[in-house]
Amino acid sequence: MRGYLYVVLASTSFFLSYYSRLAWSVLSTYSSLRPTPYDDGLIFSLFFAAYIIVQVPSGLVSDAIGPKAVLTAALLGLAASSVLSGLAGSMVVEYIGSILMGFSAGWIYPTTVKLLSGSFEGGGLARAMGYYSLAWPLSVVLLGVGLPAVAEDLGWRWGYYLIGVASAAVAVAVIALMKDAGRRGNGSLSLRVLATRKVALLSIGGFLFYYAYWTFAFYAYDYLRSIGMSGVLAGEIYSMTAVAGIASTVLAGYMIARIGLWRAFLLSIPLYGLTILGFAFLRAPIWLAFMALAMGFFRFMITPSNSTLASVLGGPDRSGSVTGAANFFWQLSGVIAGAAAPLIFVPLGYGSLWVSMAAMVFASLIPYAMLRGAMSMLSSYRKGTR
Repeated sequence: MRGYLYVVLASTSFFLSYYSRLAWSVLSTYSSLRPTPYDDGLIFSLFFAAYIIVQVPSGLVSDAIGPKAVLTAALLGLAASSVLSGLAGSMVVEYIGSILMGFSAGWIYPTTVKLLSGSFEGGGLARAMGYYSLAWPLSVVLLGVGLPAVAEDLGWRWGYYLIGVASAAVAVAVIALMKDAGRRGNGSLSLRVLATRKVALLSIGGFLFYYAYWTFAFYAYDYLRSIGMSGVLAGEIYSMTAVAGIASTVLAGYMIARIGLWRAFLLSIPLYGLTILGFAFLRAPIWLAFMALAMGFFRFMITPSNSTLASVLGGPDRSGSVTGAANFFWQLSGVIAGAAAPLIFVPLGYGSLWVSMAAMVFASLIPYAMLRGAMSMLSSYRKGTR
């Protein structure tokens, strides 16, 4: 039972780390600081940069001293920085808050994967990762549903205050309810695991996949508007790319446990690539809505698959380090994608952009295929929870 309590704590922590990253996209509209588009872009970039910087250290430290202390410190840091962002009286303070929020949130993903890999094995690990990954689509859906209402009824600052209160509450729950599961590093840092061929292949495969994902996430709304859709209709279709993920993240965990990790990748990645390709050729809203739903379904099957693979490659004692190293490159793809995508769609059009992104998704299968043997390790673990 304790293992599933850890799933709730890990997933809630991951939810807060992702929700805080997206919060400014809504709150900036209501902010009394009157941010310019350049201010908005800088807020996102500062969060992203700080988040990426700590990926490798967070994995190494969580392996060395255990996930409990790291997760507690990260949540308390997220709470304090969120409150600072809410109190900001100038954009300079808002910049500082965004940096500190990104720095704090960046420790959560590798640490929570470490926590789950130390608490579950075999099919139980795959299912746990599926439930854990619910945090990603839920954060997108609840952001659009809840945060505008908070900003309108209570004021934009309360959007950040509530993130701070929730983060502090989860930190208290971690202190009170969590043992230091998965502490296997004996207090030592190990850089050797970061230089292995398997970690490099996982990083490359994820980089290619997430590069296509971030490109679509950044520019899909503009694309839908460019083909004549209203802002409301474009927003509805865009949100559909997350809704179906609520079901598929859970399904993915059971599917991995049943058919194996490699078959899960082999099924979901090509189908995801085809949905991106569909945006290059379809124009009717009804068909694009169908593609958006299918895209979200297959895309969020891949998230728990990547987390499970990182856990398998690192094992219970080094899963934090492997996850942190791989996630550094997965998130770096977003920084590059935002700047590089216009080099394709400005001269050639959005159709060419979606075709090239679909090709990148298909290309990600190559490094994943080279890890096929490692994926079979999942079935060799004893099933269940510790």
